Amino acid sequence: MAFFRRRDRVRADLVEGFAVTEAVALQTALVGALRPAERASGAAVPAELVLEAGLDGRVVVVWRNAVVGFVPPARERELAVRVAGAGRALLTVAGAVHRDGPSGPWRVWAGPVPPAGFPRPAPDEDRLAPPPRRVLGIPLTDGP
Repeated sequence: MAFFRRRDRVRADLVEGFAVTEAVALQTALVGALRPAERASGAAVPAELVLEAGLDGRVVVVWRNAVVGFVPPARERELAVRVAGAGRALLTVAGAVHRDGPSGPWRVWAGPVPPAGFPRPAPDEDRLAPPPRRVLGIPLTDGP
Protein backbone atom coordinates (compact mmCIF):
# COMPACT_ATOMS: atom_id res chain seq x y z
CA MET A 1 0.00 0.00 0.00
CA ALA A 2 1.53 3.30 -1.11
CA PHE A 3 0.46 6.29 0.93
CA PHE A 4 2.27 9.10 -0.85
CA ARG A 5 2.09 7.91 -4.42
CA ARG A 6 1.18 10.46 -7.08
CA ARG A 7 -1.99 9.86 -9.01
CA ASP A 8 -1.64 8.95 -12.66
CA ARG A 9 -2.49 11.64 -15.21
CA VAL A 10 -4.75 11.18 -18.21
CA ARG A 11 -4.50 13.82 -20.94
CA ALA A 12 -7.77 14.99 -22.52
CA ASP A 13 -7.28 16.49 -25.97
CA LEU A 14 -9.85 19.18 -26.63
CA VAL A 15 -10.68 19.93 -30.25
CA GLU A 16 -12.11 23.32 -29.37
CA GLY A 17 -10.99 25.41 -26.41
CA PHE A 18 -13.10 27.46 -24.02
CA ALA A 19 -12.78 30.25 -21.48
CA VAL A 20 -12.93 29.00 -17.90
CA THR A 21 -15.69 30.76 -15.94
CA GLU A 22 -15.52 32.61 -12.62
CA ALA A 23 -11.98 33.94 -13.23
CA VAL A 24 -12.89 37.39 -11.89
CA ALA A 25 -14.37 36.01 -8.65
CA LEU A 26 -11.36 33.71 -8.15
CA GLN A 27 -8.78 36.35 -9.11
CA THR A 28 -6.98 36.12 -5.75
CA ALA A 29 -6.30 32.39 -6.19
CA LEU A 30 -5.38 32.85 -9.83
CA VAL A 31 -2.88 35.65 -9.18
CA GLY A 32 -1.49 33.70 -6.22
CA ALA A 33 -0.74 30.74 -8.48
CA LEU A 34 1.28 32.92 -10.88
CA ARG A 35 5.01 33.29 -10.31
CA PRO A 36 6.26 36.87 -9.78
CA ALA A 37 7.98 37.01 -13.19
CA GLU A 38 4.80 35.77 -14.89
CA ARG A 39 2.71 38.46 -13.17
CA ALA A 40 5.19 41.17 -14.11
CA SER A 41 5.46 40.20 -17.78
CA GLY A 42 1.72 40.03 -18.38
CA ALA A 43 2.31 37.50 -21.19
CA ALA A 44 0.22 34.35 -21.60
CA VAL A 45 1.50 31.47 -19.46
CA PRO A 46 1.20 27.87 -20.70
CA ALA A 47 -0.77 25.83 -18.18
CA GLU A 48 -1.49 22.19 -17.46
CA LEU A 49 -5.01 22.34 -16.05
CA VAL A 50 -6.55 19.57 -13.95
CA LEU A 51 -10.29 18.93 -14.23
CA GLU A 52 -12.01 17.53 -11.13
CA ALA A 53 -15.58 16.69 -10.21
CA GLY A 54 -17.34 19.34 -8.14
CA LEU A 55 -20.74 19.57 -6.46
CA ASP A 56 -23.98 19.38 -8.44
CA GLY A 57 -22.27 18.10 -11.58
CA ARG A 58 -19.92 21.08 -11.87
CA VAL A 59 -16.40 20.50 -13.18
CA VAL A 60 -13.68 22.38 -11.29
CA VAL A 61 -10.51 23.66 -12.98
CA VAL A 62 -7.34 23.45 -10.86
CA TRP A 63 -3.96 24.96 -11.77
CA ARG A 64 -0.87 24.69 -9.56
CA ASN A 65 -2.99 23.32 -6.70
CA ALA A 66 -5.38 26.29 -6.75
CA VAL A 67 -9.00 26.32 -7.90
CA VAL A 68 -9.01 28.87 -10.72
CA GLY A 69 -12.48 28.41 -12.19
CA PHE A 70 -15.17 26.12 -13.54
CA VAL A 71 -15.98 24.56 -16.88
CA PRO A 72 -18.76 26.59 -18.58
CA PRO A 73 -22.25 25.03 -18.51
CA ALA A 74 -22.19 24.31 -22.26
CA ARG A 75 -19.19 21.95 -21.85
CA GLU A 76 -19.95 20.64 -18.36
CA ARG A 77 -21.75 17.41 -19.22
CA GLU A 78 -19.15 16.26 -21.79
CA LEU A 79 -16.21 16.87 -19.47
CA ALA A 80 -17.97 15.47 -16.37
CA VAL A 81 -18.24 12.15 -18.21
CA ARG A 82 -14.54 12.28 -19.06
CA VAL A 83 -13.59 13.10 -15.46
CA ALA A 84 -15.65 10.14 -14.22
CA GLY A 85 -14.09 7.92 -16.90
CA ALA A 86 -10.59 8.79 -15.67
CA GLY A 87 -11.31 7.05 -12.36
CA ARG A 88 -8.62 7.80 -9.76
CA ALA A 89 -6.34 9.37 -12.37
CA LEU A 90 -6.19 13.14 -12.82
CA LEU A 91 -7.74 14.40 -16.05
CA THR A 92 -5.52 17.13 -17.49
CA VAL A 93 -5.88 19.52 -20.43
CA ALA A 94 -3.42 21.94 -21.95
CA GLY A 95 -4.33 25.58 -21.66
CA ALA A 96 -3.07 29.06 -20.93
CA VAL A 97 -3.43 31.76 -18.30
CA HIS A 98 -3.64 35.18 -19.93
CA ARG A 99 -4.43 38.78 -19.20
CA ASP A 100 -7.80 40.08 -20.44
CA GLY A 101 -6.55 43.30 -22.00
CA PRO A 102 -3.55 45.35 -20.86
CA SER A 103 -4.83 45.96 -17.33
CA GLY A 104 -7.76 43.56 -17.10
CA PRO A 105 -8.11 40.51 -14.89
CA TRP A 106 -6.22 37.27 -15.47
CA ARG A 107 -8.27 34.60 -17.23
CA VAL A 108 -7.84 30.90 -17.96
CA TRP A 109 -8.22 29.29 -21.37
CA ALA A 110 -8.57 25.49 -21.64
CA GLY A 111 -7.66 23.78 -24.88
CA PRO A 112 -5.63 24.85 -27.89
CA VAL A 113 -4.79 28.54 -28.02
CA PRO A 114 -6.69 30.22 -30.87
CA PRO A 115 -4.41 31.74 -33.54
CA ALA A 116 -6.43 34.99 -33.56
CA GLY A 117 -5.99 35.50 -29.82
CA PHE A 118 -8.18 34.79 -26.83
CA PRO A 119 -11.86 35.64 -27.32
CA ARG A 120 -13.70 37.56 -24.64
CA PRO A 121 -15.98 35.39 -22.50
CA ALA A 122 -19.72 35.96 -22.64
CA PRO A 123 -20.73 38.47 -19.94
CA ASP A 124 -23.47 36.22 -18.53
CA GLU A 125 -21.26 33.13 -18.02
CA ASP A 126 -19.79 34.25 -14.68
CA ARG A 127 -22.24 33.56 -11.87
CA LEU A 128 -20.14 34.55 -8.86
CA ALA A 129 -19.72 38.21 -7.93
CA PRO A 130 -16.17 39.53 -7.68
CA PRO A 131 -14.93 39.90 -4.10
CA PRO A 132 -14.92 43.41 -2.60
CA ARG A 133 -11.67 45.35 -2.77
CA ARG A 134 -9.81 45.20 0.54
CA VAL A 135 -6.81 46.80 2.19
CA LEU A 136 -5.36 44.83 5.11
CA GLY A 137 -8.58 42.82 5.22
CA ILE A 138 -10.83 45.88 5.50
CA PRO A 139 -13.38 46.17 2.67
CA LEU A 140 -13.25 49.41 0.71
CA THR A 141 -16.50 51.15 -0.16
CA ASP A 142 -17.07 53.49 -3.07
CA GLY A 143 -19.52 55.75 -1.26
CA PRO A 144 -19.48 57.88 1.90
